[in-house]
Amino acid sequence: MVEQIQGKRQSKVKVDFEKVVSPFASFVQEDVNATPILKPVRQEAKFSLDAIVNDKALINNHWVRVGDVLEGYRVESIAEDHVVLKKANRSVEVFLPKPKKILQFQITEG
Repeated sequence: MVEQIQGKRQSKVKVDFEKVVSPFASFVQEDVNATPILKPVRQEAKFSLDAIVNDKALINNHWVRVGDVLEGYRVESIAEDHVVLKKANRSVEVFLPKPKKILQFQITEG
């Protein structure tokens, strides 16, 4: 079975990988025989809020305060359960994860 898949395989899309600038690109191709055009994929910053202690927040493993800048976003406010980040005219609210159910056990002697 391995011998059957060891041979060179053909792809319908021909890509010159030496010309690829970003591995995070999407293909736009109108004609199957045409050379694919690579366009970069816009990726939004992803934030993970792990803790809030007094006037500090732990976002993406970085402790930040109001006024700090993280990945181009300015920390606008820190509340009890969320942080507001702002970049230009875009605002992002990042919330603490909801607590998971905690199992409680009671040990009885007997």
